[in-house]
Amino acid sequence: MSKENNSIQQLQRALFYESQFRNAILSDAFCFYDANITHDRIESDFFFRDDLDNFISVPDYIGISTPCKFSEFVSKWAETMIPDLGQKALRDLTVLREILLKIFDEGKREHVVNYWGEGINGKRVYFNQRFLLTKNEYGDICALSIIKDYTSLKVLDEDSINSELEQYAYRDPITKGYNYIKFKEKVLECGVPGSIVCLDIHSFKVINSICGITKGDEVIKCIWEGILFALDLDKNDFAAHINADHYIIFLPTFDENVIIKKIKNISVSLLVISVDMDVPQIQPYFGISKWQPGKKIEMSYNEAITAKHNAKYQHNMDYAFFNEEDTNRLIREKEMIDSFESALAKKEFKIWFQPKYTPKTRKLVGAEALARWIKSDGSVIRPDEFIPLFERNNMIRRLDEYIFRNVCSFQKQWNDEKKPLVPVSVNLSRASLYYKGVTEEYKRITEIYNVDPKLIPIEITESAAIKDDVVKDAIDRFHENGFSLQMDDFGSGYSSLSSLNLMHFDTLKLDKSLVDFIGEFGGNRLIEHTISLAKELGIQITAEGVETEAQVRFLKNIGCDSIQGFFYSKPVPSADFEKLLDKNYFGGNPSKIDLVEDHIYEFNQSYYKPALYSFVVNLSKNQITDYTEYGDWVTETQIDEKNYSDGLKAFVEKKVHPSFKDSFLKLLNREFMLAGYSGVDETRIAEYKRSIRDKMYKMRIVIHEFKVPDSADVWLYLKIFSISKED
Repeated sequence: MSKENNSIQQLQRALFYESQFRNAILSDAFCFYDANITHDRIESDFFFRDDLDNFISVPDYIGISTPCKFSEFVSKWAETMIPDLGQKALRDLTVLREILLKIFDEGKREHVVNYWGEGINGKRVYFNQRFLLTKNEYGDICALSIIKDYTSLKVLDEDSINSELEQYAYRDPITKGYNYIKFKEKVLECGVPGSIVCLDIHSFKVINSICGITKGDEVIKCIWEGILFALDLDKNDFAAHINADHYIIFLPTFDENVIIKKIKNISVSLLVISVDMDVPQIQPYFGISKWQPGKKIEMSYNEAITAKHNAKYQHNMDYAFFNEEDTNRLIREKEMIDSFESALAKKEFKIWFQPKYTPKTRKLVGAEALARWIKSDGSVIRPDEFIPLFERNNMIRRLDEYIFRNVCSFQKQWNDEKKPLVPVSVNLSRASLYYKGVTEEYKRITEIYNVDPKLIPIEITESAAIKDDVVKDAIDRFHENGFSLQMDDFGSGYSSLSSLNLMHFDTLKLDKSLVDFIGEFGGNRLIEHTISLAKELGIQITAEGVETEAQVRFLKNIGCDSIQGFFYSKPVPSADFEKLLDKNYFGGNPSKIDLVEDHIYEFNQSYYKPALYSFVVNLSKNQITDYTEYGDWVTETQIDEKNYSDGLKAFVEKKVHPSFKDSFLKLLNREFMLAGYSGVDETRIAEYKRSIRDKMYKMRIVIHEFKVPDSADVWLYLKIFSISKED
């Protein structure tokens, strides 16, 4: 391949990454790359330019391929590009990753290294390498490394060099204003008490997604100009750009009225940006904390960020002041974070179980595993304290796996003890779903414990599942590995019925917010239609938060498969749940009717589609014991449901097409069925025609004949489906 063709291919490859390194090229960067310092990773390829403007892969040039370890790349870069590793500036090169983590923890966001190296053309080059540190949405510390050729600067007067380096050290590359390092110096120089204000923009990433990174940078600069316009710079107000859409402001006052007025001025000054630049609406929100000499700026900054997070979810105000309650909460959260690892090691996280019962039979058919933090001293930390915290800082992934392993262990123990086994579902957070290889890891854990994955369904919240391709892929992989999936909290605010057809869930868990409306016309209809649609799609239904007998009765009548809630049981520790496993039924030993309904429940697992009518018949006693709420066998024939034979004759006479009457009566004749019953379960399927509201329909009937333990009676279960309408 010619050099020219090779250069074209390299250029085409480079253009694919244009959105990532365009800014670096425009600012004369020698090369540019992103690294995840927390995970010691460089994921993507990156390039430098030779004298002929050809793009050359940096990893290829130094003999490494991406993805790779950041520390391994640094070592290879040093071997290839730096002939003299004894330079003073490179004394910490072997522990560069640790240095970056340390300075980020100290509140610094930039690290600069200048050294003599060798360019790709063999020339001596004075490299200026800057690491700009940020934290991504998952809490990982990341670095943007920009390497420039400072050879010409090196020969300049020392004062000129210092001036140039100061610009890079203290000026933000997008706004050209102060960066966070300079902001801290200005606060200390100012030396007067005041307020630190953090500013963010709602959903700013939408602008980058829709309009592009370049447009996004222009908007960032316009926001900066709007902030400066609203401040009193001559009264010692000043600001800095942290990164992305994050800004920080210092106001030399504690007066809340003054602060609120300036916040409103900033908001007003940003209103015109969306119109002028044709971008989505710019909506800022603010967090405010106090600072005074002697207090660490980082502490006030963190307090302002905490207040800002509170403001983000307020509906009536776009700002929040940090208060003492926030301080106590931060201390509490810090204690929980610091004790997390030891709590795992000491097994302070206990697994409690909330049982699930089927309303038809009152049989125990499953449970949900829940985490309880019971410390060694006996004190208890509530789940609503530690779960949201661990979700924010990504510790939840460790806790998810801990719970999953423990549930596997319990299932193995119960199986070894010959206890009745029921599926015990575990919750999986969004952070766990985004973890590469989570499905394969969970499958491996089940194999270690020799547990069927079907016994440990995975629960995913509706908000995490909706319209997320990563989650959809994870759901598909879980199914491939033998797990069943349950959509948790359905109806809690994100509901999209169409999404049920896009993502394959085996069970839909109705949120308590829906169940609480049972008894109201709209609430009843909503749940009825939701269950009907789910059944059409072959999805089972579990209702959460059920607390009253009226709710249970309603859910039973409309075909809800299982119920969990305080009506049946609060979450219980493992010892109590084992007793429920042995007991198996709610409220004591099952009656004969319970056993019949239990048998029908198991039979129906093969027939998810809801029937037009269904009937339970005690053939031995010639009685109809149960029929569907919306079936019209009884209402149309106006017969006593206690007499099956009379009801059958009346129905056939009025509704079955004449050509099918004799065969229909013979097929379902009580004496014929009792005489022909072999003593084992029998199922037959037949078709016939009947009229419904003066129209003729083709029907299918499933006939299931059976007995239950401890009873001599023969039972009949009928399910009737409409197949098609006759012309």
